[in-house]
Amino acid sequence: MKITRHIHACVEIEHEGTRLIIDPGSFGAPDLTDATILFTHNHADHVDPSILKRGMDIYAPKSVAHSIPVECHVVAHSRNFTVGSMTVEVLGSEHAMLTKAQPIPENVGYLINGKVLHPGDAFQPLKGVELALVPVNGPWVKMLDVEAFLKKFPPKRFVGIHDGIVNERGLAINKKFLTLLAEEYGSEYVPLQEGESVEL
Repeated sequence: MKITRHIHACVEIEHEGTRLIIDPGSFGAPDLTDATILFTHNHADHVDPSILKRGMDIYAPKSVAHSIPVECHVVAHSRNFTVGSMTVEVLGSEHAMLTKAQPIPENVGYLINGKVLHPGDAFQPLKGVELALVPVNGPWVKMLDVEAFLKKFPPKRFVGIHDGIVNERGLAINKKFLTLLAEEYGSEYVPLQEGESVEL
């Protein structure tokens, strides 16, 4: 499998001719031609309705399905499915808490071929995943949350995502702390920038 980082939380996974693109949002998206699109939740940085066209193969939780202008397959926790050469396990149901003044939004994560985890905006409690895509910045997450996840559920390798609101100075700080945490908790940090890939 080839995993390519795009902007913010958008990630592309390719395997034996099948392409999955997860969370192409309003910060920017890659070419969606001939790809199956997966959405984790209904926030603009994860889903941009304006780039969706009729006939696209789309999987999304109910809150996203109700907000986009095209039909899609509705997913929920444990309703797993297969796309071409890839199996997709659907995990969880809730977004991490943003503020106490707001209801908790719906959110699902995806485990691809039992190896690659995209959690959406949450920390999915899976230990020993081969490659985890770990949210590292945003209104709902701080580095202590990342540390707690890596300590309790260390993946073999991880890539930091959800950092599209951070400038270059902040990204440099992220890299420093994520490298330290990987060493501390027995994982390997893979510092992919936008457009870079790693293969499993």
